Amino acid sequence: MGAIWFDKHDFADHLHEIVGYKSGVAASIEHMCDLLSGTGFDDEIVSSEERGIRIRSEDYDTLYYTLLYKVGVTDRPLDGIFEVFKIWRELERISGTDFAHSIQEIYHRHIEIEMKRAAQEGRQSLNPEGMMREAAQIHGKAGLDAIMMLIQGYDDLMKHSPHTAMKFHQYTDIVNLGDLFEQYNPVAEKGAFLDQRFIDFLSNNLHKLGEIHWRKFEELTAECFQRFGYTVDLGPGSNDDGVDLRVWNNDKDGTPEFIIQCKRVKSKIDKVTIKGLYADVLQEGCELGVLVTSCEFSVGARSTIEARSYPIEEVNRESITKWLQELRTPGTGIVRV
Repeated sequence: MGAIWFDKHDFADHLHEIVGYKSGVAASIEHMCDLLSGTGFDDEIVSSEERGIRIRSEDYDTLYYTLLYKVGVTDRPLDGIFEVFKIWRELERISGTDFAHSIQEIYHRHIEIEMKRAAQEGRQSLNPEGMMREAAQIHGKAGLDAIMMLIQGYDDLMKHSPHTAMKFHQYTDIVNLGDLFEQYNPVAEKGAFLDQRFIDFLSNNLHKLGEIHWRKFEELTAECFQRFGYTVDLGPGSNDDGVDLRVWNNDKDGTPEFIIQCKRVKSKIDKVTIKGLYADVLQEGCELGVLVTSCEFSVGARSTIEARSYPIEEVNRESITKWLQELRTPGTGIVRV
């Protein structure tokens, strides 16, 4: 394969722009190098700022798709056009070469037909019904399943590729990754409290959970409970008497069912914190206190809860990890031109 040459400063700027366009997330040079730490690409980005860089096409693709995964767009690093080849090999393995060739031929023939129709009718989307119908008529359910796999594979390729103008998410703004860590700027275009892009990022970078801004940790907790069907009141972030969130099962009316304290910390929660939360539960007159932490409870904290029968529940790093995986956006869509 060939190579791509970038002049001094151009490579980092290019990555910043293309990843920002595809993901809706702006990452600085420092953040990109951090996300690529250990891959060798972080050193290449740094050196490109001093003398430019000549990078092989296949290495460029690997770097780009790794970075796209790291900012949360995909649930794994993609492999460009080889993702479609993998689908082809899978179809060949399951049903044989003739079957795979037939599905591929149906797909490409109908794509050409639909591209002409879309251009004539002024449409920006391609209708896959024709290829789906023919695949099902010739090969039954196996054919329909196979053509759907191929449609999804090419769709993902086109939307995630650095060489197309298509993108999976049609965000109208760009969020700065630094806002998650370095300063507090309220950002929630796609979410009630915390933008979906930050949730996607954290789901792929769980080790960063304890490093995010403390207010973003509160917003993350509020977003999770709101998505799970609760009514949530997020406190002001200061002078809140230790109560970060008040939560109702249904409408916000009267005393909340439970209160939440958020602790974005690296050390384990001690029994003093537990006693403080219990005092807040009594003060609020609610049924339960929940402590959400980026770490976990200490043995002493758990012993205190058990010995005194405190109505307090632990939501630790393991639980938050499950929440993030459940709330991240899966890669779905339809072919667009």
